[in-house]
Amino acid sequence: MLDRSDLPYSIFQKDGTRNLWVRFSIKGEGQVRKSLGTSDPQIAQQKAHAVWYEANYRARNGLKSQTTSFAEAAEDFIAMVERDVERGDRPAYHSRDIPPVVRRYFIAFFGKKDIDAITERDITRYLEWRKDYWLTGPGKEVTEIRYIRNGRSIRRPVGEKRVPTVSRQRGEMVVLRQLFRHAVRAGNLNHAQIPPIGVPRAGAPTNRPSFSPAEFQKLLKFSLSWSTNMSLPEDKRWTRLVLHAQILLAAFSGMRPTEMKNLNWGDVLGYRAGRKLPVGERDITIRVRGKGKSREFVPLEAAIPALDMLWDFWVRYQKGEPKDTHPVLATRDGKRLGSTVKIFNEMLKFTKLETDYRGVKRTMYSFRHFYISQQLAHGVDVFALARNTGTSSEMIDKFYGQVSNARMKKHLRPEWADS
Repeated sequence: MLDRSDLPYSIFQKDGTRNLWVRFSIKGEGQVRKSLGTSDPQIAQQKAHAVWYEANYRARNGLKSQTTSFAEAAEDFIAMVERDVERGDRPAYHSRDIPPVVRRYFIAFFGKKDIDAITERDITRYLEWRKDYWLTGPGKEVTEIRYIRNGRSIRRPVGEKRVPTVSRQRGEMVVLRQLFRHAVRAGNLNHAQIPPIGVPRAGAPTNRPSFSPAEFQKLLKFSLSWSTNMSLPEDKRWTRLVLHAQILLAAFSGMRPTEMKNLNWGDVLGYRAGRKLPVGERDITIRVRGKGKSREFVPLEAAIPALDMLWDFWVRYQKGEPKDTHPVLATRDGKRLGSTVKIFNEMLKFTKLETDYRGVKRTMYSFRHFYISQQLAHGVDVFALARNTGTSSEMIDKFYGQVSNARMKKHLRPEWADS
């Protein structure tokens, strides 16, 4: 034992070891023990004082007395994500998708480095390493990916090896920021020690694929005739009619596909009470959930007939009115409707509307862009529109406002009063 009573720490040697250790107590954490990596008493004395001073400095600033490696902090973050999923505080796919990214990329690169020692330069180096991971980096020779699902070990082929898309890189950087913020809450570092985590920039903003009013009317006309063809079997005709109602609901409400999928009848506020009134006298508000958020918004009056159609489908096939907990978009047996992508793509192919004028493929999301563009063209205030659609005015300006000057000419030619 190499100990001095006049010091706030003790230097000692474990049985069977050469190197000296230091030990001391930190209020709230108990005893701290750390190897000094040397057998020289003089060097050990210098290192011991440095260890004790740093531990107390960290404790005074609300941090854990000992530094934490990135790998330890990352595994703690994964455990937190899994707990959140179990409690329902995160979507279930987070526990499936986040751990592999953290372990395969983040831990593999930052490893045992102290999390509070990671700098902006390290992040920059990581981004370059990540871009090359599957081409010239550690993933070059990997042919399959192994993971655990429901307690079972599963293997799958790697697939095409390429540079991750900008969207993929941005998504992973969001997870990395979450990891550092969790480490702050865990006391492993403070906010000032989080390195700048630059998100890779995409190219210039590109308008999302929408429909022109003429294209939308063409699609709607075809959809109506396509879905009311009485020569079709009833199940196929029903599928097309539900898709027709889904298109109307999307185009006249601006809802995201996920929001429509999650919509229950209890979320259509005022609908049940006003069902027997003429459409022009009915007033509904819709409550939606999606993208981790919820909101209430006002749809166009033209969305109401689509809801009437879906209500009547339920009554016809379920022999009774839907409850508030039943889905608005439902199968014939009353379950929540799954994907309609295949039949929707068939419709686009028949009408030659698969892509917009730039060749960008249209999806069900295109009706949301159509709705926003139409609202802008008819003079709806951009801030009110952003709030109603659950986005920002900046996003509308960058991506959604597909409104040509010709369509806006009435608003671009106001009457100027003499000043």
